[in-house]
Order: sequence, then structure tokens, then C-alpha cells
Amino acid sequence: MNKKITIGSRGSKLALLYAQKAKDDIIRNTELSNEDIVIKKITTKGDQVKDSRLSEFGGKGLFSSSIEKELQDKSIDVAVHALKDLPAIETDGLITDIFF
Repeated sequence: MNKKITIGSRGSKLALLYAQKAKDDIIRNTELSNEDIVIKKITTKGDQVKDSRLSEFGGKGLFSSSIEKELQDKSIDVAVHALKDLPAIETDGLITDIFF
């Protein structure tokens, strides 16, 4: 029996495209199938702030902190972000890997 993998991603069109690319790459490079990998849409604080400047609420970390928390809590196995949404400093205990 294969392990199921959950990919966490924002629900934006761009983020979901990146998450699907990551899913496709995992399938292509492992014995996992489409059914073994789920993309979980995660609403971030950045998605919830509609009428104010993001810098007033914490800047770029607003788009990644909720997803990173789920990764640390093991609710998801992989987090996929657009690099533009990540803060410059990595979160302790997590590793950022960039792929194209």
C-alpha cells in the first residue's frame, strides 16, 4: 500500500498551478498515482485581508504562516508556495526548496 501525500497550497489560481506541478512531478518520479496525492486548499490570513494594506498585518508572512503551521503540525506533508509569497527569512524547522 502506498503512502498518501497531502500537498498544502493557497487556493489562488497561481498557487494551485504550482501545487499541481508539484503533484505531477511527484507522480512522475515515484510509484505514487494521482489518487495517492491530494492538494489541500488552505485559506491564509493574507487571503482574508481584503480592504487593508498587507504591511499593516504582517506582510508576506500572511500568505505562508497558516500553511507552514499545518506543515509543522503534520496536517500536510508538503507545502507549495509561490516564491513571491514567502518572507525572506525561513521558518525555523522548515526547509525551503525551489523548483521550476
